[in-house]
Amino acid sequence: MNAAARSVPTASAAGPRLPGLEAAHYPAVTSACTSVPEAYTCFTMVDSVQGDVELLSRGVRARCEPGALTVGQPGEAWVLRARSDMRAGIRIVRLYNDLYDALREEIGVRGSRSPFRRGPQRVPGLDQRFTHLHDAIDRGELLEAQELLLTFLTTLAPGQRQTWVAAPTRNGQAVRRAEEYLQARFVHAISLDELARVARTDKFALLRAFSRELGTTPHRYQMRLRMTRARELIVQGLSLADVAVSVGSSEQSALTRAFRGVVGITPGAYARAVR
Repeated sequence: MNAAARSVPTASAAGPRLPGLEAAHYPAVTSACTSVPEAYTCFTMVDSVQGDVELLSRGVRARCEPGALTVGQPGEAWVLRARSDMRAGIRIVRLYNDLYDALREEIGVRGSRSPFRRGPQRVPGLDQRFTHLHDAIDRGELLEAQELLLTFLTTLAPGQRQTWVAAPTRNGQAVRRAEEYLQARFVHAISLDELARVARTDKFALLRAFSRELGTTPHRYQMRLRMTRARELIVQGLSLADVAVSVGSSEQSALTRAFRGVVGITPGAYARAVR
């Protein structure tokens, strides 16, 4: 993002870069700015805005409002224009061209025409889906980010959704193969592509079948396996730093976040209760 000289937006530190995906956060934009993506498709969510601000996206001009999401595609300008003193918070997900080209066919997009609407979009639940995707990318959670990306894209391009929602999910063997693979390698970073290859099915069919058979997503299943092992190691007396490394967490704070989400309390509280 390029900004006018009087105030350059400052991005928060990004998390680990995932293949084809990147997240950025600009919490305090105080002047007009322009972005023209070239190597990626850019999804931009306005978190907050103060002042009279206009947004120009893919040729559509609109008032800038919180919760609005715009899609900027390669070669198309995204412009924030200030008509008064302003302050805005913006989050961005960048989907690089190679990954987007691979996903186009998978979500049923045909031809070169964009499946995304021009201008700001307000779809029920879209802001939450974007937030979850942005956070997963920022944390470097590969499997979770890929799952969320697929559902996010089909929410934005509803005309393509039936291509995969109606996919048959009769073969429970695909789920069994994926489940066994996760059980054997849960401490490792596993991609959705890798899991689909092992299951011998496509990614969309796997997500739908996994949810139907087990009532959860592959990423959540992996987190449950990791936290089960984490509880065992805590009982054995390992330090929380060693537990984090042993279950594949990038750092102790990641273990704390995941442990609280699955178990309901922090690892420290659990350790004090069982030791």
